[in-house]
Amino acid sequence: MAIFVLFSVVASNFLSLRTVSGILNAATLTGVVTIGVTLLMISGEFDLSVGSMMAIGGYLFGQQAAKGTPLLGLLLALLIPAVLGALNGLILIATRIPSFIVTLGTRSIYRGLAWIISGGALLQLTEDLPIYEVLNGRLEVVDKLFEGANFRTSVVWLLGLLLLVQYLLIRTDYGNHVFAAGGNRAAAAAQGVNIPRVKLVNFIITGTLAGFAGVLLFSQFKTVRVATGAGTELSAIAAAVVGGALLRGGSGSIWGALVGVLLISTLRTGVILLNIPFIPADNFEAVVGVAIIGAVVFNDWLRRRA
Repeated sequence: MAIFVLFSVVASNFLSLRTVSGILNAATLTGVVTIGVTLLMISGEFDLSVGSMMAIGGYLFGQQAAKGTPLLGLLLALLIPAVLGALNGLILIATRIPSFIVTLGTRSIYRGLAWIISGGALLQLTEDLPIYEVLNGRLEVVDKLFEGANFRTSVVWLLGLLLLVQYLLIRTDYGNHVFAAGGNRAAAAAQGVNIPRVKLVNFIITGTLAGFAGVLLFSQFKTVRVATGAGTELSAIAAAVVGGALLRGGSGSIWGALVGVLLISTLRTGVILLNIPFIPADNFEAVVGVAIIGAVVFNDWLRRRA
């Protein structure tokens, strides 16, 4: 809130419905990915390959949309990244190599797969399809109520996913197992929690959501390139950490992660509007890095005070 007020004061065009809706729209793609990343971090794992899977999802959907079969593209864009996410989990379980290292490797492998799928070419379409409006079109009903706004349907998709995952975390055994897997692992195993299965499911969910984020991106811009999604993994981790997720696992919040996503989106928008010379918009990763370090230090301080 303090950051929002600060930008409202120093940037005259910041406090407007168009800017606010732009912040929300920009937050949706990272937000969808952050849901999966948060689940993984709560269970004590990471996935650095989400950006690559996002590109794969965008290509698979776009290629089929170009052929007139967007529903098949949507299915493939969810299924293939889910399989790739499962592969991440299986490698982790089989080798016991830290997920940070496993997914650091698969990030490059999957980026190479995106290049193979696309031939390294930019995919760009001009034709509008009805499915684009459903996935990431304008929310005209809301825009008519708030003149100057530009909300998109992807905001609705994000809120729906947030509510679903929040319910699963708080109201089901699966949610209890996710927290147990990242907390006291010995106690969780003694109580019969199948920790490898929980982590495998989380990797699959994360892959699926990354693919869906690629679909949402293509539905809005009708373009995807091999580098699509690069850096998304850092923004998602930063949002999860800002929202209270611990790097060692066992703690985290879906709604907290949403706050983290909105904070990062607000910072990005503010940096662009202010045109700060030493923080160019295409080097926003520096701000994300500072956010990660600051959030980790703050969370550790809170933990020691508790």
